[in-house]
Amino acid sequence: MKRSVLSLAVGAVLVISDATACTTIFVGENASSDGAQYIARNEDMNPANPKVLQVNQEKVNKDTEFKTNLNKFTYTLPEKAMRYTTIPEWNDKGQFRFSSNGFNDAGVGISATETIFANEASLKIDPYVEDTGIIEDAIPDVVLPYVSSAKEGVMRLGKIIEEKGAGEGFGVAFIDKDGIWYLETGSGHQWMAAKIPANTYYVTANQGRLEKFDMNDKENYLSSPTLISFAEKNGLYDPKKDGEFNFKKAYTKDDAKSDGYYNYPRVLVLQKMYNPEIKTDFKDVKSNDFPVFLKPAKKLGLEDIKAGLRTDESPNDFGKNH
Repeated sequence: MKRSVLSLAVGAVLVISDATACTTIFVGENASSDGAQYIARNEDMNPANPKVLQVNQEKVNKDTEFKTNLNKFTYTLPEKAMRYTTIPEWNDKGQFRFSSNGFNDAGVGISATETIFANEASLKIDPYVEDTGIIEDAIPDVVLPYVSSAKEGVMRLGKIIEEKGAGEGFGVAFIDKDGIWYLETGSGHQWMAAKIPANTYYVTANQGRLEKFDMNDKENYLSSPTLISFAEKNGLYDPKKDGEFNFKKAYTKDDAKSDGYYNYPRVLVLQKMYNPEIKTDFKDVKSNDFPVFLKPAKKLGLEDIKAGLRTDESPNDFGKNH
């Protein structure tokens, strides 16, 4: 049976104590009420700017070098670029900033990016390449016109991170008829990606959330070649002490003081919305230890996703107005 695919860009702002936030929700096809797959990310600008669909036509590049607007990243593009759509971000003067998401003619979608942060230990060894590394404003345009599957998109972006470095921390979603992939950076040149289980949903809020990594399962996991060996060599991971490798624990920033105010609440609110049986109170949350992939209590539809991205309730108030 043919499965529908949807990439949803929502100009909504989720408010936590007057702070705006960028929140991402994925829903696998067997967790959705209509059998569709969803990737959704809200707008973190307040106020949100108008959204306009832009169609970028198929073209032939002749020694074309892509240059960003926001740093000095450059990248030589392949000869052939397929047609693709984007929904660009604009500044308050109506000037183009960067492409934020879209689909190409091969049916591959992308949403870039969820801002995340690596921990101090990993960045001390392998810092972000802020001046010339790839950042949010470049990702859709240097990846989307040149890939034929979500997995191929992960591999292309991963290769760029390895070669040029990441200029900032980010999570990027890819979607096609076969599923949803999500890539997270762990440092300037380290990254991993996982395929979202089709019977689950995933929510994230400005933190790295991926944990399990199986180097032998290329159907569901991809990474930089030295992901584990780099962590082990530099003291980010000790297999004797830590047991199974955990990407989040090795590479991701988790600060209860800052994340507890800004990030934990959004994940907890959404997981309680989609799984009301969760009884955790916010006061009991001390770290980013939420389940990564969850089966929803009931299958989720478009209205559930929109409601999740619009909510402005704190975890302890959740449910009072529903």
